[in-house]
Amino acid sequence: RFVRATAAWIEGATEQTALWDIGAVLSTTADTAGNDLMRDVLLQLPPGYDNLFGPPHHPTHP
Repeated sequence: RFVRATAAWIEGATEQTALWDIGAVLSTTADTAGNDLMRDVLLQLPPGYDNLFGPPHHPTHP
């Protein structure tokens, strides 16, 4: 539903282009936020929204 609403809001967008746009923004957000904050954010979102943030981010082990 979020992707459909975003596509409707962006002039000329399709669901596919909206999905790409959402992914570009949210994956950058996830990279910037870090694993701890992203875990907290994702726990507050409905199931399936984690896919919008790009591939899973795992903590780097030394």
